[in-house]
Amino acid sequence: MRMPLPKHFCTLITVIFLFICQQLAGQRPVNNFYLYEDSVKQLTEETALRLFKQGKFTKTETTTLNAGFTRSVFWLAYSNDFYRPADSLLLFIGHQHINIINFFFASDSTIKQQWLTGDYYPFAQRPVNATGFYFPITEKGTYLARIDKSNESLQLSFRLVSKVDALTAEAKIKTIIALFTGMIALLVIFGMYLFIISRDKLYIWYILYISAGWLWVLSNAGYGFEYLWPNLPWFASKARPVFAIAPLIFSMLFLKGFIGGFKSKKLLRFIKMMNILLLAVIAIILLFNKDGYQSKWWLYIQYFVPLVTLLYALLILIILTLSSIKGNRLALFYLTAIIVLLIAVILQASFPFGGVNQFSGFLSNYGFALGYTVEAIILTAGLVYRFNQYRVDKEKLLLEINKRQIENTRIMLEVQEAERSQVANQLHDVAGSFLSAAKLNLSSLRQNDLIVNEKAVSQLKKTEEAVDLVADMVRNLSHALSPVMLGQVGFKKSLEKVIAIFNASGKIKIDLLVIGFEKYIPAINNYYTALYSIIYELLNNIVKHSGASHALLQVIEHDDAFTMVIEDDGTGLHKKQKNEKSGLGMAGIQSKINYFNGSITFDNNKPQGLIVTIEIPLPHDDK
Repeated sequence: MRMPLPKHFCTLITVIFLFICQQLAGQRPVNNFYLYEDSVKQLTEETALRLFKQGKFTKTETTTLNAGFTRSVFWLAYSNDFYRPADSLLLFIGHQHINIINFFFASDSTIKQQWLTGDYYPFAQRPVNATGFYFPITEKGTYLARIDKSNESLQLSFRLVSKVDALTAEAKIKTIIALFTGMIALLVIFGMYLFIISRDKLYIWYILYISAGWLWVLSNAGYGFEYLWPNLPWFASKARPVFAIAPLIFSMLFLKGFIGGFKSKKLLRFIKMMNILLLAVIAIILLFNKDGYQSKWWLYIQYFVPLVTLLYALLILIILTLSSIKGNRLALFYLTAIIVLLIAVILQASFPFGGVNQFSGFLSNYGFALGYTVEAIILTAGLVYRFNQYRVDKEKLLLEINKRQIENTRIMLEVQEAERSQVANQLHDVAGSFLSAAKLNLSSLRQNDLIVNEKAVSQLKKTEEAVDLVADMVRNLSHALSPVMLGQVGFKKSLEKVIAIFNASGKIKIDLLVIGFEKYIPAINNYYTALYSIIYELLNNIVKHSGASHALLQVIEHDDAFTMVIEDDGTGLHKKQKNEKSGLGMAGIQSKINYFNGSITFDNNKPQGLIVTIEIPLPHDDK
């Protein structure tokens, strides 16, 4: 027969079971956190410990405290009921920018300071080499932390975490932030590239805006103090307001150039005054010393930064919205980027500070970084779009300029040809007629029987010969200025005439080979005139400058182009002379060739001399 268990024995088993459960739960301690607000900032650690023992501290229901902008100092107490291995458990106190933390441990009879750290001290003074504040919890007793973030905004989080979990989470966050930083660095380098090839100062404002904004992200997350200025505690508390204000200045300068400027002069004056004010605030912040943090002015600056940020954000949104409505695509790019950033900021701010989200909530850890990176990417896409539009507009402008240059060249050539034709006609018709009449009169006078003086007859004969020579010169000059008979005798006969003029000088022998040109086409008379003028000027250059004794001119008519090749046995062109063709009277020739979209090449002739090849394409409709 089974005996019933004694009542006291059951009670003993229950107590033992509860004790074992409590021991097993030792790694998951209950919430033993207490807070006390010291508004006069006069408490010593002994007084704070006494108040804690008297029950004056308030036990927290959560592991967070949002004090907002405050002038008080807060005391955090944690009652540890177990002995723990060294470095196995850490007390996390956040956020990352607490100015001063005095960390104490109190046994039954004594209290002593274990750590003195915060943004007012070098980063190396942090108990654990991590972005946040982690303090080892090993002894059984009371831990007190004096948390001083007076005259600033305080959002406090506190919890217990194992050292392995803390460092693993920190490493994970830093790796992702490093990836974001690398992306921002690439965007900044790309901005530098755009500036180098365009020399547009807009890209300088873009680089400064993106860089300053990212420095704010890094400083706000604590990585600036950890990696960029760990030995500059005087700057650690100033970095966030400085890098919060600087992007506002650069954003307006960038916005102005990005969307094409502001039309309102009042708006321009307002923005200029605000930028000057912000620069003054940055100077004031940098001049503050540690004692200044305790003044009310530092608290006013803490209020000023979010307010002016909100003002600038609203102003930018209004400007971008109005510009987008008017069809400004670049404003739409910027507006999209700003909205993405604001959404990310709101999402991160909406997460509870601390708790599980401190390490597992993606947006709670990377909201600012993600939002700013996406904004930078969208702005970069806008810059690429703007750069491509600039390039397209520039090409259109160049085409328009080229079109105008061609039109101006056409008008100039027509005017020039008209003037030359007029002069040539006057020389050929008027001056030539007068000279012919003078020659006939002189000849008639010389043959008159009334003049019996042989000397007078001889002088009249010489005068007649001089007049005849001048008449030939006038005819040659008229043909050189403009082929008067081009439309009457054709292009080929006109060339033969001009070659005969050059050969008549006796200085050079020019052979002519003409292939085609059997039919004169009035519709392309300007092509004939231009080619004739080019040939005359080239031959004139050869006679004057090359020292050649022989030259060969070949002119070929194709279905789609005129080709001209002229060879001489002169001195040729050296490399330097080829680069200075305008100095050899080639500017007019090159201008005519360019007008007809033609080409000209120079090659050395062997054993000496020069070969010039010119090709002028013909319009298809006219051939």
